[in-house]
Amino acid sequence: MSRKFLPEEVVVEILLRLPVKSLVRFRCVSKRWLSLISDPRLAKSQFKRAADHIQRLLFPTPFGLGSLEVDAPFGDGSALRELFVPFKQPDLRLNLLGSCDGLVFASHYDHKDFYIWNPSTGEHRKLPDPGISPHPDNEYMYGFGYDSSIDDYKVIVIAFLPPRPCPGYVGKILSLKNDLWKSIKKPDNVFTSFRSAGALCGGAVHWLGGVFRPGPNLAILAFDLAEEKFRQDNEDYYDIAYTCLVNLGGRLCLILLWDADEELWGMMEYGVQKSWARMFRIDGDYSPQPLCMARGNQLVATNDDGNVLIRANPEGKIVESCVFCIEQSPNWHEPSAVFVESLLSPLFALEF
Repeated sequence: MSRKFLPEEVVVEILLRLPVKSLVRFRCVSKRWLSLISDPRLAKSQFKRAADHIQRLLFPTPFGLGSLEVDAPFGDGSALRELFVPFKQPDLRLNLLGSCDGLVFASHYDHKDFYIWNPSTGEHRKLPDPGISPHPDNEYMYGFGYDSSIDDYKVIVIAFLPPRPCPGYVGKILSLKNDLWKSIKKPDNVFTSFRSAGALCGGAVHWLGGVFRPGPNLAILAFDLAEEKFRQDNEDYYDIAYTCLVNLGGRLCLILLWDADEELWGMMEYGVQKSWARMFRIDGDYSPQPLCMARGNQLVATNDDGNVLIRANPEGKIVESCVFCIEQSPNWHEPSAVFVESLLSPLFALEF
């Protein structure tokens, strides 16, 4: 009796309905399934059709890198994974610089080698040298995002070189499709970012920092990925004690410090300055460093020291906290990142 197989289109339709974790395991079933699941077209279709992308927190631990599902209770051991990083060097920690569609932009702390990595599949890609000489006094800005106008991912590396207050500038952008770096024109104002990793939102990467001018000097600098140009995303300069700029739930958000409490403000309509509105007010005892939004419109954050993971409800009440060993990094480096599970390959542009 002859064996019967399901038509390939039926198999693909079944695979598209499965979670990423299962698909990664099923690559070992057969060469046929490996070929199907490794197809970039299936990866794109699966990512677009997934109704609920699983968010995971990526963070350095004393043993390497850990990953935690942010919607699971912090005490759920099954939600925590130790990850193998194929490009990690034993004597150098990793700098997590951004994520987009399940791909993570990372470097070693010496700012020499840069990688795009999918933690869900383990695939990675080393980027060519951007030609920026590392220096301990350099101040860096990084960005990574998707340019929908050309179906491509782009990487940004910017260095402000000493001396201050009139530093030198080197800016580079790389398209994953052509694998080449090209120069970025300097922004109009000399700018220093408070965080090296930019916040991706609305097709642009954003940094919060200061410009060299008298009086209030806090500004939001944006880089449009399609036009490959800088713009300043605020009409007025701010004078605020402490702030942090992040993408939370698809919104550009600011953390502001008022007296003993911190407030989370979000841009309700991207690009509309008057749409900024308060979303949370949080007890200042934790000095939260926001990471992402979880189910139920809850905020997931670390405290200022990075050793306590907290979850706050929409009223700003801390509903869960857990001592969490997130290794801290020196200034200008990012200790953690959030990514979604996907099959998208960092090598996709090299396969066509």
